[in-house]
Amino acid sequence: MERITIEDVAARAGVSPTTVSHVFSGHRPVRSETKALVERVAIELGYRPNAVARSLRVQRTNTAMIILPDITNPFYPVFARGVQDVLRAGEYHTLLCNTDSREEEERAFLDEAISRRLDGVVFMGYWVSPEELLDVATAGVAVVNLGEGVPGAPIDSVRSTDEEGARDATAFLLGRYGSAVALIDGTMFAPVARARTSGYQRALRSAGLVPVPEYEVSEEFTREGGSRGMAALLDLADPPRAVFCANDQIAIGALQEAARRGLSVPADIAIVGFDDIDAATMVRPNLTTVRNSPDALGAHCGELLLSRMTGEFTGPGRDVVIPAELVIRESA
Repeated sequence: MERITIEDVAARAGVSPTTVSHVFSGHRPVRSETKALVERVAIELGYRPNAVARSLRVQRTNTAMIILPDITNPFYPVFARGVQDVLRAGEYHTLLCNTDSREEEERAFLDEAISRRLDGVVFMGYWVSPEELLDVATAGVAVVNLGEGVPGAPIDSVRSTDEEGARDATAFLLGRYGSAVALIDGTMFAPVARARTSGYQRALRSAGLVPVPEYEVSEEFTREGGSRGMAALLDLADPPRAVFCANDQIAIGALQEAARRGLSVPADIAIVGFDDIDAATMVRPNLTTVRNSPDALGAHCGELLLSRMTGEFTGPGRDVVIPAELVIRESA
């Protein structure tokens, strides 16, 4: 079947192709009677405006990209939904891209955002630094980073108080279970991992303790990583009494490993996570964790990006900080 063109619509409606173009682009006024006629004819013929061609003319695609490290982590779909709800209300489409925490994927998606002339990007990555995102912004793509900002640059950032949340969680464990508190962190190159490790160490030092290297295990931000990390800690000659985990996926894996070894949580070993994903209240015992509000983080990212894509805001980068909150349940 031949594709219906703008010329076909113009011929049937008895107007010029330019008039049809103005009807669908909205960049020139068209009499209401003519507009209604063109739209009716377009429906009759099955014509659909070519969004890509139109975007090349007006330099807008009404599309933004969300780049995330792991969409199988329950935190990120909730975050993406928060972004998408805001952008959809602003009549923007979204592309969801998963990098599997790989550097080449992060860079490839950012390059694609530039080459496709997308209007904006919400980025959460492990390898590309906030400073490197300047290249994307310079290319005319609005950027919001989930994490650190770049002072003075036209890049907005949204973040949780990761370090403070980790400090509070560790201090809680120290106060309840004594000094033998260990850490299972995520991949150490991740900014959130560094911040949460720093918070853990700050809490130890504030209590007059020196961090014990054997009690700090670096693993993947996954259940499997949590299971491996907990196994390593339990195999120590002097295993810890409590463990702070850098996210809930790690904590759930740690819970599973403790159960496999016949340990009772928190009677034998206490566990605290970070993020407060839905699964935190589905596991047994319910997980004590630090609430990170992925829906709120996503909504703020969406609002900042929308304001830049529409031109409502053109100033230097804004930094939105959402406080993390310790939520005490059954695992500690």
